[in-house]
Amino acid sequence: MERVEYCEECQVGIPHFTTATYFTWIEDELITVPDFPCWVCDVCGRREWDAESLMNLNLILSPNAGKPQPRKRTITGESKSTRAKTRRSAVR
Repeated sequence: MERVEYCEECQVGIPHFTTATYFTWIEDELITVPDFPCWVCDVCGRREWDAESLMNLNLILSPNAGKPQPRKRTITGESKSTRAKTRRSAVR
């Protein structure tokens, strides 16, 4: 027998996976996404948005989306001061 998960809001209904229009504000702009995946309670209508889809949407709507990210340069191995000390001792 399959375990039934009840709605967190009304405790009676059963959420079913479907799509709905997702609304969010980004600064002064209203963003709407039609056919966004969500769980909708069959009794009270509460919507719970799909977590993975929200994460992907947040990545797309990020202010830095599509911009190259600067990478910090890392030096592997010895530090500059260690190399300088080694050179000085080799010259002596």
